[in-house]
Amino acid sequence: LRKGGTERQKSSVLNTFSSDKVGAYVCAGCNTPLFMSDAKFPSGTGWPSFATALSNVEEEQVNPIQARLDGREVRCGTCGGHLGDLFNDGWLYAGTQASKTGRRYCIDGAALIFKPQNGGEDVIGYVPPPSKDIQYQPSLYRETR
Repeated sequence: LRKGGTERQKSSVLNTFSSDKVGAYVCAGCNTPLFMSDAKFPSGTGWPSFATALSNVEEEQVNPIQARLDGREVRCGTCGGHLGDLFNDGWLYAGTQASKTGRRYCIDGAALIFKPQNGGEDVIGYVPPPSKDIQYQPSLYRETR
């Protein structure tokens, strides 16, 4: 969130959430609402993905060619925390809201907290999925001692 890095794929419990969990996704740094649950969709990328964002999400301003090819960074508009990236490949996700918007917000789960609409317990995004051990693979290019 503060250093601008990307978390490991499939490392957040929020990646397993579906849009049937009604509520808001807020910034883990400052509690600013960023995404609504009805904008979340299963992208299969390993990170929480959203088709639309609330106005508190700031998009990096880049030239249109770079935005099309590489995407662009998105940050919390309140505290400036790194959230993830915005890609213009929403059309690939047929049958989802992203296919209509053409956008996919690919967000680090650790940058988010899910706040249920019914007032239930908050879900912190940096928690791994249930019964999932994240296995860190040794590098193929380094000698192990």
